[in-house]
Amino acid sequence: MSKRKILGITGIRSEYEISHPVFNALNQHKNIDFELVASGAHLSSLHNYTIKDIKKDKFKIMDEIENLISGNSGTSRVKGIGILIMGLTQTIQRTKPDIIFVTGDREEPLAAAIVGNYLNIPVAHLFGGDRCGHSADDPIRHSISKIAHIHFTACGDHSERLIKMGEEKNRIFETGNPSLDNFLSCPLLSYTELLKRLEFDNPASSGPLLTVLQHPLSSEQALSYKHMEKTMEAVKDLGLKTVVIYPNSDPGSSDIIEALQKYTKYPNIKIVKNLCRDTYINLLKNSSCLIGNSSSGLLEAPFIKLPAINIGNRQKGRRNSGNVTYIDNNAREIKNTIKNIAFDTEARNNIISKIDQYYYGRGNSSDKIVQILLKIKINKELLFKINSY
Repeated sequence: MSKRKILGITGIRSEYEISHPVFNALNQHKNIDFELVASGAHLSSLHNYTIKDIKKDKFKIMDEIENLISGNSGTSRVKGIGILIMGLTQTIQRTKPDIIFVTGDREEPLAAAIVGNYLNIPVAHLFGGDRCGHSADDPIRHSISKIAHIHFTACGDHSERLIKMGEEKNRIFETGNPSLDNFLSCPLLSYTELLKRLEFDNPASSGPLLTVLQHPLSSEQALSYKHMEKTMEAVKDLGLKTVVIYPNSDPGSSDIIEALQKYTKYPNIKIVKNLCRDTYINLLKNSSCLIGNSSSGLLEAPFIKLPAINIGNRQKGRRNSGNVTYIDNNAREIKNTIKNIAFDTEARNNIISKIDQYYYGRGNSSDKIVQILLKIKINKELLFKINSY
């Protein structure tokens, strides 16, 4: 039996962490030849050059494509897609994979799906059928789904949405969220060990620990600085140990980073560009709540029964598994909501009791995906799609 050749595409930290367990399982399978293309924010010093983390994971990197144009406008992102399409066309034409594997709703999976479609190579898409609301990413995700040939969905409502979009049922596989696999395999750190790793002055101290991860919203880009400032004013006033992680590379991210620089002088606030996988997972496991508007609050936090505070309109289209409290971009409301979750045991327990812990899977998604990619027949029926409507 000849090995099936699968090419993974990755462009940013958040998507890579979702894809990583699948990449790892593909890489370890004896009947699969797995290669990876790294692009976008992975090759940016502003985003801590996360290509080094991919190299630590010992994947075979077929190409590094620099397509992230430094800028704070939508035009930079659009031009970057054009560069990426050209680069991926050359890479995919040269490597001739059997299947292209992509994740999410960003420009990297869109570019790869376009190239795969024109070169008659099946595209497998993870996290189709999801939605995050008030963002340019939603129509991009659905566009990828209409191009992709194989769908790996994280939950039932994602599968149903794809069917409503006209996708054939035999192309849809409900496998769960692979990033949960990381939470089961991650080595545990004690609270003190974690604080030492994060370089807090008094790692032996106790008390609530907060995690802040806030991204720009394409429909509210001009407000990115102001929104981040309100969040930081709230956590500053509380005086609790707080870890703030840099945003993604979307337009508006430089405004958020600029706002964060005002808070580097506070000893209780640690601002980091990036965290390694084990540190990030242990941070979430030891946090009182996750604050901001990251998809992590909806897709991963329920699995470890972590309350999340979602600020503003980003993520409002996604299903709330019971752990998320939605609030406005208001410093007083942010502060009071954090206090309620971090210090009111009854209120916290009430949230935790309502969490649907396994809605996005049980941490065994990667093996399911690998078996499907290995066994699915690559033929005209797979390559030439027919809408069911």
